[in-house]
Amino acid sequence: MKKDMTRVLVESAIRRTLKNIQQSPKRMTRNLIDLGLQFSHGRFQTNLLKQAQKMLQDQQSAYYDLVKDLAATVDHDIITTFGVNLGYNSCTKGAVVIRDIEEEKKFNIPWALHVFINQEKLETQPDFYPSLLQQAMELGIYTYLFYVTGDAEQVLPIIKKESDCAFILFLHGHQITPSFINKIKEVKNVMISIYADEDMASACQKLRDARLLYAVNRRYTEQDKQNILSGQWLRSVVPSHPAFAFLRADFACSSQLEQEVYQYVTDVRDQQRYPLIFMDIKYDTLRIDRIISDGECMVGFDEDGNLRTHEGLR
Repeated sequence: MKKDMTRVLVESAIRRTLKNIQQSPKRMTRNLIDLGLQFSHGRFQTNLLKQAQKMLQDQQSAYYDLVKDLAATVDHDIITTFGVNLGYNSCTKGAVVIRDIEEEKKFNIPWALHVFINQEKLETQPDFYPSLLQQAMELGIYTYLFYVTGDAEQVLPIIKKESDCAFILFLHGHQITPSFINKIKEVKNVMISIYADEDMASACQKLRDARLLYAVNRRYTEQDKQNILSGQWLRSVVPSHPAFAFLRADFACSSQLEQEVYQYVTDVRDQQRYPLIFMDIKYDTLRIDRIISDGECMVGFDEDGNLRTHEGLR
């Protein structure tokens, strides 16, 4: 996907805002949202930016602290590239392709693809994942969630090559090695999400020191209900300064618990008390999909190559 004039203008505005935001974070943030609405032609961005515009009327919003912190601590090339790939390539230009194909072919296409990386396939079939991405991009998909349990360095060339896409790389703290950090510094279209366990805090500090964009995540079970809904878990990750905090339900969780957790997530977002963006991977993915294409579709591939949707294994 070649850069067009709109993208160039948006990137320029973001870089200028990031440079000046420390002087007046509230005013510059509001100006950036207003500018985004001027360039926004997609249903999702318009919806999201209008919500952000409304929320930022609260002068005490913790999201101002988040924006100020990101501008001060994260490589501006990463913020710009990842943000524009997600908001413009994926949710604007890609969304148009998705809607056109859905209208013509009469099937649902997800706006984002979840991929659980198979280490053996990565090593023995080097063209498998690049081919998967090419096929997905032809459908208008430009956002990818990669779940990696093996050598995370091996997926970086794949991510870097697809420079028009936005990737969220789900890892564990022990995978954040000096070698990995040295290599990922050169990759500007990725955000790293660290699993919230005993290694999370030290891993996040390493990423922060390297000026990388990162999030944290937790896969919860029925036994975690009190820990999640009481706010204990969220409070425990705030000191690590993640840009996002993601929750995802274990496959064995009841629908009732999933709904309770998502209601809690949306309540936290609305209250704006925490300097991070709190999301439920399943329900927020579906929500975005409904806005983009009027349908509801969440698709991923497990390590064995089996297709999974939000309705289960296919």
